[in-house]
Amino acid sequence: MPAIPILAISVGDPNGIGVEIILKTFSDTESFAHCIPVVYADLEFMEAQQQRFKTTAPLRPLTDTLKKGRLYVASIWDKPPNICYGEQSTLAGQAAFTSLEAAVQSVKEKKADALVTAPIHKAAIKSDAFPFAGHTHYLAAKWGGKALMILAHEQLRVALATDHIPLKDVSKQVNKSLLNEKLRQLHAALSNDYGCKSPKIAVLGLNPHAGDQGVIGREDDDILSPVVTDLTRQGLHIAGPYAADGFFGQQQYKKVDAVLSCYHDQGLVGFKALAFGKGVNFTAGLPFVRTSPDHGTAFDIAGKGVASETSMRNAIYLAIDVYKSRMSHKESLRNSLEVRPPKEKHKEATKHKGLKKN
Repeated sequence: MPAIPILAISVGDPNGIGVEIILKTFSDTESFAHCIPVVYADLEFMEAQQQRFKTTAPLRPLTDTLKKGRLYVASIWDKPPNICYGEQSTLAGQAAFTSLEAAVQSVKEKKADALVTAPIHKAAIKSDAFPFAGHTHYLAAKWGGKALMILAHEQLRVALATDHIPLKDVSKQVNKSLLNEKLRQLHAALSNDYGCKSPKIAVLGLNPHAGDQGVIGREDDDILSPVVTDLTRQGLHIAGPYAADGFFGQQQYKKVDAVLSCYHDQGLVGFKALAFGKGVNFTAGLPFVRTSPDHGTAFDIAGKGVASETSMRNAIYLAIDVYKSRMSHKESLRNSLEVRPPKEKHKEATKHKGLKKN
């Protein structure tokens, strides 16, 4: 494989802005200095979209010999979908799923080093083959693991203890076991994927005002606080629970490496108010790197050529950075565990004994 990572990219819902932002991202030649991108769709389809959006991405059919400076297209659709920008379509959902499956499979077979996913429409893609609430749950089920959703932008990182579930179910799922698991996952991601030497994590309270000492609910005192205390005693730098309403407004997030939110909107309203359209959705806890833009299919502007590629570009660069960080971490771990061959040990021991005798 080339020295730079190969990225497998799924196009998301064809009726959305996914293809447009992919083409715009790779019309900038700087992107090719750091990765070799492969899009899973159809070459003629991508060329037609390129003409529509007047982009200049150097499209090429996928071949065995990969070179820098090209946006490769793996033609995996039996028949490209008819595009109806901004409309929910079962056929578009099926095309999105086929693209996603092919991209994931390429990573699984080690033909690619990391996965970047363009936005899907959750209702359109829903089927017996995809009964999930989004990419994160699908990828966790595909690999038999437990995934952690993190929204990241520069030094702002917000992770979710629970993600795409109804609000009425949140308090049922937030327990000591879940929080312990998510906080350890987050700590590991900050160490291995972001290179934080001693990660600092803040936990947002479940209830308003973090329960106000039990006046507005007991969960913060009975569940969250004991987990924070226990992990702190074990040497992790974790603080909280903090009242969520003032946490972002007071810019307390600047004092930590990441924030764990109890539920989706609690953390992501703050994140998107500060970084919407610039952030990246990163899935920690998987055996491979996966990133995505921080927005959806944007049906309201699909096909108009006005979509910003900033979040997609940031997703590409974060995938590259995390991949390199993991490789560096593996290399340092391998070096630290390396054992010298027995003969070298014997020679050194003999030499040492001789010096002692003299």
